[in-house]
Amino acid sequence: MNGRKAGALALTIVAWALRLCGIALAVIVVALSFSGVASRLGLVNLVIDISRAIPSVIAGYGLIATPMGGVFRLDFALMAVLFFLLDYLCLRVARSLRR
Repeated sequence: MNGRKAGALALTIVAWALRLCGIALAVIVVALSFSGVASRLGLVNLVIDISRAIPSVIAGYGLIATPMGGVFRLDFALMAVLFFLLDYLCLRVARSLRR
């Protein structure tokens, strides 16, 4: 296996990890939109940890009350979109390295 193929494989693995992080954040955003779901599923500590890990520029930005009694976390949604974008870019670079 040459260096280009090894780099492509590494980028593919990173892309999958980014995709899983994006999916997890998207699921958390949806779960938090409903009243009491975070406490029933035991997500409160996880949400606090994620809030601390998010860059301070967007942390806590865009907390919007939903009609279902929960809260829409725009900061989590923006991070999920960023993870999906980075996933796409990693896969594009990996595809170009394979050629």
